Amino acid sequence: MPVQFIIGDPLTTSAQVLAFGHNARGRTELGDIETRLFQKYPTAFAAYQKQCRVGRIKAGDLWLWRENKPNLMFMTVRDSSVGATRLRYVQANAIRIAREYSLLGIKSLAIAPMGNPYEWGEIKQVLEMWLRRIPLDVTIYDQ
Repeated sequence: MPVQFIIGDPLTTSAQVLAFGHNARGRTELGDIETRLFQKYPTAFAAYQKQCRVGRIKAGDLWLWRENKPNLMFMTVRDSSVGATRLRYVQANAIRIAREYSLLGIKSLAIAPMGNPYEWGEIKQVLEMWLRRIPLDVTIYDQ
């Protein structure tokens, strides 16, 4: 299935899972999407932070919170909340999604913009390269 790119608010997605970039320390980030998600789903962020604190989550991992609709997928694309988004971590997440989406029970996926506007072009290319050939409904929200 081809990856669909749209402009809009990722928080209004009808997809089963909403993925977004976050950091491996579990620290709250100040981006618009992260702030709004944190305000709406504080329990998910607290659980994620706890997993980071005990060392279960490393940069390049993904973590799925299934307690709300949409489910939240934390894509760990930075080492810390002030670090740059690393393409190798984005790629590791995309590869895992491409290989394990059926094992994870994912039927549809929306991905919020991540990184800064300068990084976004390369991030989109990596996501599309790994996700375009799988039979999964993938929507990427553009900046």
